[in-house]
Amino acid sequence: MARNHPARTLASIVLLVTLALAGTVVAQDRYDDPQGRFSVPIPTDWTVTATPDVLTLEHTEPAAVMHVLAPVGAEADVVAAALAILVDPNLDAAFAAAPLQATPVPLPSGTWTQRIYQVGDDIVAAISLERGGHTVLVLAQATQPAFMSTANAATNQVLLGLEVLLPEPYAAAPEDLPYDVIEATIDAGDHTMAGTLTVPPGDGQVPGIVIVSGSGAQDRDGVNPGMPGYAPLRWLADHLTRAGVAVLRFDERGIGGSGGDHESATSADLADDVTAALRYLAGAERVDAARVGLLGHSEGSVIVGRVAAALPDEVAFLIAMAGPALPYSEIVITQVERIAAASGASQAEIDEAVALQRTFVERAIAEDWEALEALAVEHVTDQLAALPEAQRAQLGDIDAFVAQQVQATVDAFQSPWLSYFMTYDPRGDLRRITAPTLVLFGELDVQVDLEQNRAPFEAALAEAGNDDVTVVVVPQANHLFQEAVTGNVDEYMALEMAFVPGFMDAIVDWIAGRFLP
Repeated sequence: MARNHPARTLASIVLLVTLALAGTVVAQDRYDDPQGRFSVPIPTDWTVTATPDVLTLEHTEPAAVMHVLAPVGAEADVVAAALAILVDPNLDAAFAAAPLQATPVPLPSGTWTQRIYQVGDDIVAAISLERGGHTVLVLAQATQPAFMSTANAATNQVLLGLEVLLPEPYAAAPEDLPYDVIEATIDAGDHTMAGTLTVPPGDGQVPGIVIVSGSGAQDRDGVNPGMPGYAPLRWLADHLTRAGVAVLRFDERGIGGSGGDHESATSADLADDVTAALRYLAGAERVDAARVGLLGHSEGSVIVGRVAAALPDEVAFLIAMAGPALPYSEIVITQVERIAAASGASQAEIDEAVALQRTFVERAIAEDWEALEALAVEHVTDQLAALPEAQRAQLGDIDAFVAQQVQATVDAFQSPWLSYFMTYDPRGDLRRITAPTLVLFGELDVQVDLEQNRAPFEAALAEAGNDDVTVVVVPQANHLFQEAVTGNVDEYMALEMAFVPGFMDAIVDWIAGRFLP
């Protein structure tokens, strides 16, 4: 099974993820599953065949196929079986468990997982949602040019119009935990947030901590649908509560049980939500308001730093996991360099990718949208010029295709979150934080580079006069604090869904030395 060069494959993956969130033309016809599990729109010019188990949609020119099914079974098992039965019988479970990339895709019917594979000359996108003991799966297959010209739009149309008719699963009965579990409703002004507060047993006052996830739409467990079994906030909450610390975690605004709009929220808006959570926790029964702190991962570190700087009398301590100390405009340049290098790109390819990213960032910061658009046109045009003539021909209207890709790029840079995060400098907050601070970096982190961020993080806290700063570099840890080999993002799913051994104990020991009896 041939695979494209990582940089080329990543380009196709980004295209799929971007378009999966875009608007589409409303279909005229629908297919209602005879077993009552789903209803889907039928894209124009796609033919329909169906068995009691699988709906198949086919497009003739260019050739593309899409299957929609909802068997009983867990997501990973259903995806593996569908790849073997509907794509290639030689694809085994190990292949299914190692997609080129897996990402969450928020849709009206829920947050799906999109897994991208390459099978010969074809791209295969497996987009799935587990619901009520079933897994609803949309499986699309076509060459990359056919995806760009036809299959992407049709897949989006199906996903955005798909109605999942299966019932939501009943809440699982809580396991017998050695602490109290309280469902929290947090007043955040114009919306409320749903969360979980876990409190150690006993009668005395205990310290508390609010834990905050990184970028992207996250629920209270920090679940990544693309990484089955990954729930870092739940792991932290359980470990800390067993050690004697009350822990509050919550669904981000617009996610799970929380109100509000996530898409339009900036880091500053999310910091307001953390402030509301902090005050809820400080007022909870048995929580000592004088011993309440914050823990944030990645962008969450930036957010909790902002709150700690603004509310020095309310934040007793701060823990930063893989926290950037520089504006994202600088972080992303190093990200591109580190990820490209870890993916096996040549030095010339790395230099080219870095230069391109830097130019995009510079034009976005200057809000020179005309120049950014021109750069995007040039970049997309160059990519198309590198394709064989036969593949370009399959794209149809080249000008329309270029315009579509360019607009998606401009829209991304103009989004409220990225516009804000691009230039926000965390050091301005760090220079005002005097509370005890624990800073944790992964030795192999390619997303928040250790060498780039450690020194400015320490220097900013020193300027604050903070005399209780502990910096820990976790050996062999990636950005998610998994035990890694290279640290690259394409490795995340293949690793054990757990923190590096001893990682959570290091956090507990640090807290215990300051805030536990």
